Parts: sequence; C-alpha cells; structure tokens
Amino acid sequence: MELVNENLATLRFKEIFKLWTQIGVNNGYIASNHAFFKHAVDKNLKAIIVDFVKCLKEENKHLTALLKENGVLAPSTSIDYSKLRMGNIQGKAAINDTDISTILSMNIASSLISVSQAFEISVKKKHTAKYGKLHMRYAILGAKLIRLSNDKGWLLASTTM
Repeated sequence: MELVNENLATLRFKEIFKLWTQIGVNNGYIASNHAFFKHAVDKNLKAIIVDFVKCLKEENKHLTALLKENGVLAPSTSIDYSKLRMGNIQGKAAINDTDISTILSMNIASSLISVSQAFEISVKKKHTAKYGKLHMRYAILGAKLIRLSNDKGWLLASTTM
C-alpha cells in the first residue's frame, strides 16, 4: 500500500517508517554526542564529535523534507540541544576518551549503514546525491576516528595464536 500524493514520488509505508525511525535514532545520537563532548578531553576527538553531530543534523533535515513531501510529520524532539548543559563531572562519573571513541565508532558505523540502505532504495537523483554525500562524510569520519584511536592507543591490539 502506498501513500498517494499528487506530483510527488510516493514512499511506501515501510520506507516512511524507516525514515521516521532514523530521525529518532539520529536525535538520540545527537543527545549522546553532546554528553560525549562535555566528557571528552582530546581536542581531535571533540572535533570528530562536532562533525558527526553536523552530519546527523544534515541527515535529519533531509529525512524531514522527504517525509514532508509525502505528507508525514517527522518525530519531534523534546531536547533543546542548544541548552543542554552538564555540571562538573568528577571521578567515576566521567566517560574517558577510549570509551567515547568506542561508542562513537559504533554510532558512526550504524549511521553509515543506515545511509547506505537509504541510498540503495532511493530513486530520485537529488536524493541519491544527498545520500551519496552523507555516505562519504560518515565514511571519512569513521576513518578519522580509526586513525585517531590508533594514534592515541585507544585500539586494542589483536592477539594471534
């Protein structure tokens, strides 16, 4: 079953659900990355976090427009990211850069996979171009994070038997 919308490419319900869900996931990543930024010590790690948040916001803007074209409202967020503040973080409550790097790597990989899946099903040129651009940005961010993690010794060496 498809939504009918005159003069627009229509999305199937499963595509709409995928887009809607991805916006929610991205909102969660944005919120957690604000916390990671507050905890991170390494300035290069902070720069990657900021770049990742920019990519997520750009992706959400694109996904929201796609949903709007098909007459669907995007999920809202109750968090005002500009006002997100954390107090002084002390002792065991702090998240170290190694843990942030690990979680950030998983989140970037998840975003890369999600954009790849959207890229695969997109049919309009403008959408495939946007997904291609986002795909490359996530891939580059992931590569930067791997390089930084390796340089800082945050990656565990594999053991061979």
